[in-house]
Amino acid sequence: MRILSGMSSLVVLSTGAGKSLCYQLPAYMYHKRSPCLTLVISPLVSLMEDQITGLPFGLKGACLHNNQTKPQRLKILTDITAGKVAVLLVSPEALVGGGMGGSGCLPSSTKMPPIAFACIDEAHCLSEWSHNFRPSYLRVCKILRDRYGVQCFLGLTATATQSTADSVAQHLGIADAGAVIRGAAVPPNLRLSVSRDRDKDKALIELLQGPRFSRCESIIIYCTRREVTERVATLIRTCMQHMQPTIRHDDVISGSDAESYHAGMSAAQRRKVQKRFMSGELRAVAATVAFGMGLDKSDVRAIIHYNMPKSFESYVQEIGRAGRDGKPSHCHVFLDREGQDLCELRRHIFSNTVDRVTVKRLVNRIFPRCDCKKLQREQSKPNVETKQPNRVCGGHEVAIVTETAVEELDMREESIATLLCYLELHGNRWVEVLSTVKSMCTIKFYGGYAHMKAVAKRIPPIAAALLQSGSSTKKQNYLKFSVVQLADKMGWDLEPVSSELRALQWNSSLAPTSDMGSTGQSGILVEFSDLSLRVRAPGDLTDEERDQVVDFLDDRIQAEERTQLEQLTTLYSSLKGVSCGGIVQCMDEMDEDADVELKTIIKKYFDDRTNATEKALRDIQERRNNPDAYAPKPENSDDLVNWDCVSRDIRTLLGIHHDHSFTGRAVARIFHGIDSPCYPAAVWGRDRRFWRKHLNVDFNRLRKFALRELLKFR
Repeated sequence: MRILSGMSSLVVLSTGAGKSLCYQLPAYMYHKRSPCLTLVISPLVSLMEDQITGLPFGLKGACLHNNQTKPQRLKILTDITAGKVAVLLVSPEALVGGGMGGSGCLPSSTKMPPIAFACIDEAHCLSEWSHNFRPSYLRVCKILRDRYGVQCFLGLTATATQSTADSVAQHLGIADAGAVIRGAAVPPNLRLSVSRDRDKDKALIELLQGPRFSRCESIIIYCTRREVTERVATLIRTCMQHMQPTIRHDDVISGSDAESYHAGMSAAQRRKVQKRFMSGELRAVAATVAFGMGLDKSDVRAIIHYNMPKSFESYVQEIGRAGRDGKPSHCHVFLDREGQDLCELRRHIFSNTVDRVTVKRLVNRIFPRCDCKKLQREQSKPNVETKQPNRVCGGHEVAIVTETAVEELDMREESIATLLCYLELHGNRWVEVLSTVKSMCTIKFYGGYAHMKAVAKRIPPIAAALLQSGSSTKKQNYLKFSVVQLADKMGWDLEPVSSELRALQWNSSLAPTSDMGSTGQSGILVEFSDLSLRVRAPGDLTDEERDQVVDFLDDRIQAEERTQLEQLTTLYSSLKGVSCGGIVQCMDEMDEDADVELKTIIKKYFDDRTNATEKALRDIQERRNNPDAYAPKPENSDDLVNWDCVSRDIRTLLGIHHDHSFTGRAVARIFHGIDSPCYPAAVWGRDRRFWRKHLNVDFNRLRKFALRELLKFR
């Protein structure tokens, strides 16, 4: 009723609890009343087609994403403008767009039916404090409000703590506490159990053959690594091959058929496995967490975590794929006795963190130094209007070439975009994040340098680019320049400049010869390249302010790492506290007390309004501001780490790969088997002398030790 009344709402319900109906029903009623469109922002491009197929009869739907061909998009856009589509699924990246105007794949609001409301799926991605923040989501809300006039939002998520839900509600413009509808984090029909077994392979087979799980028809077994999924699937087929597949006898279902599923398989292989599982032909799938997202199968009877889940949110989302029909279903976690799964999951956390020196290099890219203060003094003009008081510079557009930045900083694009969002969300509003663009423009003149000069006399952007390039372009027949930098220096808006440059190749009046012009050609070729992140940032920051920005980002990165590590430890302790010593204790019957206790722990976690990351951030900032009050903790010297061996491996690594400029973090990542843009697992993982060599050493201690060794080596 709230959505039908035009009021925004946030719905937090467990997986399979019917969140899709929350947007389908109002979308149907709105469309029946008058021609209009319901937008659904979905991050899972691979599952959009399945979601469209699953729409109820009478509700016409379509999807738009960056993987579609141009004819496919045009057909869908034609249907949208004709009012034939009631529900449109769009990926965040397709809506935000990468074009010059950042218009994405949707037409302008004047060419579209009115948007009744926008549904944001996986709404927890909106919150900068959530476990899965996605910067593109913030751009989505801004574009929907500013460009399409959307005022009514429906947020849907299965994994949001109270603090995350509060943050999401703020982004959606929800002030009323009654607009946030929450359900139970864990459905009551799920039976939870945990065990600590010395031999997990043997315990898994015993569990599948035991009374509880032998009655389960469809089973998903989640594993952390791809190779583990393949090994587990082979183990089940081998050890249970004497059983006849899917023969029912006294309500016991036997079967040895099992397959693996992970991102390393081809799309055709994955579709085949999913199709067999959906039809009931395949009883068990050993998979990474990608399997099951958007899976519309109501009779999954069991979820087994062969490895520990990475967070409470992941655990709740994954077990929520069982028992969607409301019938009793079983969920079991195998917890490693030695805590090896804990070490493995820590690697994923360390893969997203960067060093302070890297942050400083990024900050220097974001905030170019400008002459605004100098010009203001020379012209004796009052301060121009800026978003920050006492700031002379109104901001300059800066393009950060994605590929170059990723390679030079050894940071993923998503990580860079996240840091830019943190700066935009800061109280000082350090930057304004703009749409991505192709920033480098190359223009070739077939009439040579004389042709270029002739065009420059008529086209101001060409004249500016020619002047900017100086004498280096003489006797050349092309110009290559950053269109973002050019537009910013000239004080022009980027979009019309880019449009004018694109139009050059169709302007026959600019042709070097009349013969070429008569055929409709201009003799000019225009190409845009280098996809770039784009921001508007002040260029008159003092060195002290730059240090403040670096401190803020560095503190935020450390706070995120600390919080995730603490939550991972809390999850391990919680699972260990309710676990039994071996599978034999819960193979026949479930421990009801442990089940209730674990559900209580999960409920307490999701009901907690404490923002752990914000708390950690305040603590780090307090330590930075009062270093004398906090003595550094002494490192444990009584450990079992053979630092001489580590030192030899570092020297050997440097000797073999002397052409690489290693950092302490890069060395630690290699020794822990952590993939990064400059040191991908596909390449560096082949050398087993170093890859994953020192998993037993704490990552941060290893990073600091490697840095000291690198300084000695230099």
